[in-house]
Amino acid sequence: MTVSDSIWLRSDTGRPGPRPAYTLDQLADACVRIADEDGIRALSMRRLADALGTAPASLYRYVSGKTDLVDLMVDRAGAEYRFAPLTGDVRADVLDVAEQSRAIHRRHPWLSQVTATTLGPNSMRYLDHLVGALAPAGLDPTATMTGVALLSGWITNFAAQEAAGMSAGAAGGGAAHIAAMLEHGDYPHLTALMTGASAGGPAGGGSGADDGSDANDRAFRAGIDALLFGIAPTR
Repeated sequence: MTVSDSIWLRSDTGRPGPRPAYTLDQLADACVRIADEDGIRALSMRRLADALGTAPASLYRYVSGKTDLVDLMVDRAGAEYRFAPLTGDVRADVLDVAEQSRAIHRRHPWLSQVTATTLGPNSMRYLDHLVGALAPAGLDPTATMTGVALLSGWITNFAAQEAAGMSAGAAGGGAAHIAAMLEHGDYPHLTALMTGASAGGPAGGGSGADDGSDANDRAFRAGIDALLFGIAPTR
């Protein structure tokens, strides 16, 4: 895809026909409603046209196809961020954005199933804010953008596991599955880890009485902390 292919950078100048009946935001809102209610697979040009009360062919005045629709709706979800002024505390500023992103993914589970091909204005604001949050670490541009990619990837993958009903703190089926498998093999390091978690020791980080939501919250923040340790160890 070239820069000129981006829906955000196309020019309407010289396009024939009547004045557009819809804005890109209106199209995005309709797409988000469809995906929220029925999943991303339900989204199509025909379904969008039906929701707007128009003919599918008329939508090609605004978009070239479903790829454009995904770009619009991903960016529309990005409008839900409320960016607080940066404090200069890398962990606090990154965690604020990360928690918001996780909440947005919870409201829109389809987000972890799609990838935007180009960044819209709301996605650019997210990127700008996260770059600003990492700025006190004094990283070079490559390290900064790598850090943004790692953090965003962790959030998306974590949210996808939560949407699938998995305990995001444990892979391969969750902590219960791992605990059961420990009874059928010699896994000394995992056994020590899980025993400590059950007893509320350092591996568990708590009393062992937390529900799954609390465990997921801890796992989410632990992932952010681990990434930040590698991205900006002297923060």
